[in-house]
Amino acid sequence: MQHRRHLKGPIESYPRLDSTNAEALRRAREGAPAGLILRAERQDDGRGQHQRSWHSPPGGLWFTALLRPASVEGLSLIAGLACVRATRALGVPASLRWPNDVYVGERKLAGILTESSLLGNRVDFALLGIGLNVNLRGEDFPEELRDQATSLALEIGQPLNAEDFFERLLDELDEVLQQHHLAGLPGLLPEIRQVCSTLGRRVRIQTGGGVHLARTRTLAEDGSLELEDGTRYYSVDRVQVLPD
Repeated sequence: MQHRRHLKGPIESYPRLDSTNAEALRRAREGAPAGLILRAERQDDGRGQHQRSWHSPPGGLWFTALLRPASVEGLSLIAGLACVRATRALGVPASLRWPNDVYVGERKLAGILTESSLLGNRVDFALLGIGLNVNLRGEDFPEELRDQATSLALEIGQPLNAEDFFERLLDELDEVLQQHHLAGLPGLLPEIRQVCSTLGRRVRIQTGGGVHLARTRTLAEDGSLELEDGTRYYSVDRVQVLPD
């Protein structure tokens, strides 16, 4: 384990929590220090973007880090980059799916949930929640997700040491947080664009204003998704990559 600058701990592990993000929110409001990491063996009410439920039984990596950064721009993207780096180090060809998922091929490996709170015109705190399927077997997923989700163990062909992977992932997260601190999101965008499998693909984007079908072009400097027709999206309800 290298010396970490942003994820110094402590790391608190629990057999069971409703949601690591919900518990971290409570602790943040009580004044807990930056660097605190809350981890659960399972979550009973795991959440993804837009309050969607996240299946999180034993065998996965479910945790939330409490941060107090100067900026939260692109936080989901840089966390996704860290997940991709750690996963590719195992030989698993993961990619980032804008804005907050990690995939292997067309199957979801991990999801990221970020939340933040402002105090006046500055960031008071940010919560970085990650759910990553480590040693889940096919039968551990609900039947309706078995052709849509994967795990590191399924990709590698055998279980792996979850603690070693957790330490590797924390190191990668700390590194991207430091890069973000020094150079902002633009300093990481070239690598993010390289590993983002949403780019150049046909997508179906759903927002409160309706559905937009188009092909993606790139990620803009602020992390928004730019389409070939010139439209940009910073936040959406759902984005689906379509077959070419």
